[in-house]
Amino acid sequence: MNRAWARSLLGWALAATAVGALWVGLSADSGVPALLLPAPHRVLDSFLDDVLTPWHALPVTLVRASVGTAVGLLLGTSLALVAYMFPALEHLTRTFGMVMRCVPIIALAPTITVIVGFGWTAAVITTVVMSFFPAFALVTGALHRIPVGFAHLTAAAGGRRWRALWHVGVPMALPEFVLAARLTSCMAVLACMTAEYLTANDGLGASLAHAQALMATQTVWAILLTSTVFSLLAWTVGEHVDRRVRDHLSLDRA
Repeated sequence: MNRAWARSLLGWALAATAVGALWVGLSADSGVPALLLPAPHRVLDSFLDDVLTPWHALPVTLVRASVGTAVGLLLGTSLALVAYMFPALEHLTRTFGMVMRCVPIIALAPTITVIVGFGWTAAVITTVVMSFFPAFALVTGALHRIPVGFAHLTAAAGGRRWRALWHVGVPMALPEFVLAARLTSCMAVLACMTAEYLTANDGLGASLAHAQALMATQTVWAILLTSTVFSLLAWTVGEHVDRRVRDHLSLDRA
């Protein structure tokens, strides 16, 4: 384990300890109703009984989040590449990306459900819609930084546009793609849970909707804390991958 990982784990451990101590103090002596702030041991019991015991809920959400994130990254990157290779389509792809990003997901999810039905497909598609834009925006920005002179030189030498993309665009876009994956991965579980909350009958999102209907606050807290932990874990892993990729590219350029 390198020092960066050790510092990250130490930071998260200290933060978790501080939050846990504050939580115990508030739930014990502040007079906050248990319906709003359940005791930690009740949340832990609910985590074991309601989050882990239905063994399919957590794995289903994680698999959906992973698939939706991967497809979203590929979709966003593909749109950016199409916009670069075919400049006439750039305005169309940019408009499509902005429209899909700006439409509220709470309005879009029911439409997706009407088209494809409840369950896996609707949840994955909704996750894709919520996760593709960072890759599209960041990779597009990187490709626009390809020096115009290099593109002209490639054309004058009889080369095709894809050569400039392969030799210059891909190395410039790779760190941005990794950054997009990092940004998207930390939102993936939340995106999937939002989709499940609105469109699915299983997964953590559906469990959250059921717990809210029953006013089972301890279960709500257990689910939200679980999603937060996985989001932070994904962010931490993505941060280290991002750093390694940038360091590797810096060494190659040196």
